[in-house]
Amino acid sequence: MSQPTAWRIGHALRLMLARENPLGGTVEIDEFFLGGRPKKNPDEPPPGRGRKGLRRTTKHPVLAVVQRPAGTSLGAPAGDARASIVTNLAMDEVERVLEQAVEPTAHLMSDEAKAFVAVGQNFAAHETVQHGRREYVRGPVHANSVEGFNLRVQRTVAGAFHHISPEHAELYFHEIGFRWSQRIVEGKVVRRNRHGREKTRTLWSRVPPALQLPQIFRVAIGRQMRRTRSGGIAIKSAIAAFG
Repeated sequence: MSQPTAWRIGHALRLMLARENPLGGTVEIDEFFLGGRPKKNPDEPPPGRGRKGLRRTTKHPVLAVVQRPAGTSLGAPAGDARASIVTNLAMDEVERVLEQAVEPTAHLMSDEAKAFVAVGQNFAAHETVQHGRREYVRGPVHANSVEGFNLRVQRTVAGAFHHISPEHAELYFHEIGFRWSQRIVEGKVVRRNRHGREKTRTLWSRVPPALQLPQIFRVAIGRQMRRTRSGGIAIKSAIAAFG
């Protein structure tokens, strides 16, 4: 078969195997931006960076949600990871996404963004780190897992896909999130940073595909994949990539 056909079937199969349940436990949220650097126009002011430049930029904001693993013992599975393009980073849009993706009993972790702080009141607990004050870790409070996932998405787009359109971005996010979740703890190693402080780092290894199949295909029971009249593929089930 051709490469586009294999690409389409691969995405359809991953959607059939998607976990539709909201994420629970400790959940980290963060945003990143999809798209290249906008072209400079001498007649217009620069678009700016971060949230302040959203009104004059061609980039699309993306909200990422990552579930921390339940444990770090040998063989423990990784948590799920999801991402979705949003219209903006206002409270209403963030609340809409998290209402579908995260259980109300979850323990939320984020930075000090106002929308995250306001929406965090809807969950059992919400803790933040002050990135503006260069605070990145405070005991178990951090958003490093979701930031690592954001970097994984950006590296995958730059190195493998090169460019993805906003219309199909969530299919790519779903593929990267699926690969993220198919990992287990391989062990731990103690390393020193440049200041001489020791830090224990968890090592992950990917689950072999032969061992993935018996577990993940249980989720596909009762779902149907059909071809549409226009030649596409339709999944008769709710899609886990934020609906």
